[in-house]
Amino acid sequence: MELKKQDEIFDDNYWAILATNGKLVPNSKLSSKAGNNVYCHDSYAEDLLSVYQGMTETANKEPKVGEVYKLVDVRVGANRELYVTLTGFIDATVNLEQEKKFLTMLGITEEELVESLQTEEGKKHFCANQYHVRVEMIKPYVKVSLYEGQLFHIKEDFFGQIGKPTTAYYGTITGKNQGGFIIAVQGINGFLPGSLAAANVVRDFDSMIGKTVPVMVEDYLMESSTFVFSYKKYLAYVLPTKIEELDLDAKYAGTVTGIAKYGIFVEFDEIFTGLLHSSKMSPALKESFKNFEFKPGDKVDFWIREITPDKKIILSDEDPSFRRKELEDFKDQNVGIIRSGEVVSIQPFGALIKIQKDMVGLISQKEIKMKKKRFNIGDEVMVTIERVANDKIFLTLPSES
Repeated sequence: MELKKQDEIFDDNYWAILATNGKLVPNSKLSSKAGNNVYCHDSYAEDLLSVYQGMTETANKEPKVGEVYKLVDVRVGANRELYVTLTGFIDATVNLEQEKKFLTMLGITEEELVESLQTEEGKKHFCANQYHVRVEMIKPYVKVSLYEGQLFHIKEDFFGQIGKPTTAYYGTITGKNQGGFIIAVQGINGFLPGSLAAANVVRDFDSMIGKTVPVMVEDYLMESSTFVFSYKKYLAYVLPTKIEELDLDAKYAGTVTGIAKYGIFVEFDEIFTGLLHSSKMSPALKESFKNFEFKPGDKVDFWIREITPDKKIILSDEDPSFRRKELEDFKDQNVGIIRSGEVVSIQPFGALIKIQKDMVGLISQKEIKMKKKRFNIGDEVMVTIERVANDKIFLTLPSES
């Protein structure tokens, strides 16, 4: 943009003057933003304030060694140098020969960076990343480091994430140590505890080395100046959104991670764990389960049967299209009809009644109280099939004549 002289910018026509005594009238809206009184009331006043706030960032003093600035422009120079412009209209030089760690951060070579910056599109893309630099020298010219500036900026960002997490980062596990892993995140080596490195227990530490995983900042260890990262924290942050994306009609493949007396736990899509309950198994799979044939690490195919209100994922190895067909047939033949059933479970929300094989309906607790009934498991009860919706059968108690 073209800069005007101060007397051209602050022309008297720009100010609102109080006619009675000639005093300047503060613009209350902008004064609070600026931290000082602003007297301009014209339509462009807010835009003008934004420009000047940007111009004066770190521009109120000469640069000093150790200060960090934001890069706003770049051009390729000679002798493996970049000429950069920083906030505050400070011109500086970057020695690419000393920026190997920064190039590693970007995952490119020096030649690839230079080639990119020789195009307008490449320069625009580079500057849009808002890289930071650290002043290394001010005489005889200002020399800055991209790596040291980014390192400072990233650490500052990480510290902000500890108390108020909003951002996840991709990190690469480069090694293991006692209790966990060494992980490189945004060019910084940190610690990933084994207990926070996966959704379930990590049994083979060597298999994790080389993996790239999303993590969030967990803590900072002052004694070793090390950031602690967590994959589980990332899961807790994204899981509610990711669960909504699951497809109840899709077939999934997963890995058995645990076995209980009532079913098996299966991990899939790297972040989810679901329960394949024995009651949701096909006869063949149930037979294998009863014979203790499953072990951690086994592969299993399944469908998602249900996602409960508290976000638990219930699995089944039976194709849901078959179940839907059964329910549709049951609905056509039974809605509005009184049937006998057996009480198979008593829950706080009501009683579960088995009508026929694989068809279990619910009598709500409200209905039981209203009809003044009390049930025990094994009781035979007459029920009305009220409706079938969303893979569930809803029952009522018929009126007594």
